[in-house]
Amino acid sequence: MNIGILGLGKISKRVANGIIHAKDGVLYGVASRNIEKAEAFQKECHAIKAYGSYEDLCLDDAIELIYICTPNHLHKEHIMLCLKHHKHVICEKPMLTNREDLKECFDYAKQQHCFLMEAHKTLFTPLNQKLIQMVREGVIGKLSMIDARYCSYLNVHEKDLSSWVLRGDVGGCLYDIGVYPIAYANYFAQSKLKHHDMMIRRKKEGYISQAQGMLMYENGVMAHIVCSWDASMENKGFLYGDEGYIVCENFWKNTRAYLIKNGEKTEISVQMESDFTGEVEHAISCIHQGLLESPVLPYAGSDEILKVIEEKRECD
Repeated sequence: MNIGILGLGKISKRVANGIIHAKDGVLYGVASRNIEKAEAFQKECHAIKAYGSYEDLCLDDAIELIYICTPNHLHKEHIMLCLKHHKHVICEKPMLTNREDLKECFDYAKQQHCFLMEAHKTLFTPLNQKLIQMVREGVIGKLSMIDARYCSYLNVHEKDLSSWVLRGDVGGCLYDIGVYPIAYANYFAQSKLKHHDMMIRRKKEGYISQAQGMLMYENGVMAHIVCSWDASMENKGFLYGDEGYIVCENFWKNTRAYLIKNGEKTEISVQMESDFTGEVEHAISCIHQGLLESPVLPYAGSDEILKVIEEKRECD
């Protein structure tokens, strides 16, 4: 399947590597608003074509699937552009920053008969695919509690204060790194949310710098979520059952976790070329099956993530 990348920012080279290693995936085109930048990226990542505008990428009939890598506040515009030209779409997380826009985009995708998925690579890494199978098989007994943390100190003084990253409406740590533990918990709970309570700290500039929350699911599983730009800590995901637990450092991209059960610690490891390959291969498979949504992360799944973020409490 011929795949294009729309937007050549910070994460796009890692996305390109994921596409290159994906079964049935071809890195066909890369698009920037600057043709020189696109051509340099094309050469470095061995793409077939470069485009000096996003419109040109969408107009190429050879392109079947587009991966959007632009800043958060531009996602809706670019999703609608791709769908207008009947391209299937994977959009980097957070796909949208409000639930109304999310519904509008998924409704339009159905109207255009195009596949649309939010890019949450965490759910599709080989390790997490293995761990979800172990949880389903009862390796740790009945899952009861999930604890997921992603904290990375951000020196704001090194940032441009006018950057979208620090905007209160589309930036902040919840949209940047908080979506990882929320998506992780929702995925492993394998149940709809029943109740959630997310507390946040907001800086005087307007952006959220820290958040902590409790999630309760309909099946009784509970989850504790932490994300922060104000603190550095061990970034780990824990899956607790009544017979043991699994712990994984950097749970969104790792190839190694540990099972602690009956007083013994057992390593769980997998091979992985790129942490972006799994989600790309999943999208390709869905498209080949004629699906318009991912069964792993459909519209409802992305909506639940945004619901947790939107319904938060300020902490002074």
